[in-house]
Amino acid sequence: MSFEKGLSKLERIVKKLESEEIDLETAVADFEEGIKIKNYCEKKLEEATFQVNRLLQDGNLRPLNLPKPPQESLLPETPLDLSDLD
Repeated sequence: MSFEKGLSKLERIVKKLESEEIDLETAVADFEEGIKIKNYCEKKLEEATFQVNRLLQDGNLRPLNLPKPPQESLLPETPLDLSDLD
């Protein structure tokens, strides 16, 4: 899968998860697939950045030292309190 196809598929999953017409089991399965695709796309970006940096160093140019974006967790920082749902 190319980076672009992965990104496109991830966008479709996000739209599907944002819709209100999705059952829980499908949402969980799609979320899991989305995490795998996100990890794949991040790896491809890191590989491309490494390759660009190597090419820039070979040409005596300054390498790209882009700061890593903060990792945004898709899960809440604290566990959800589900006790009042009973």
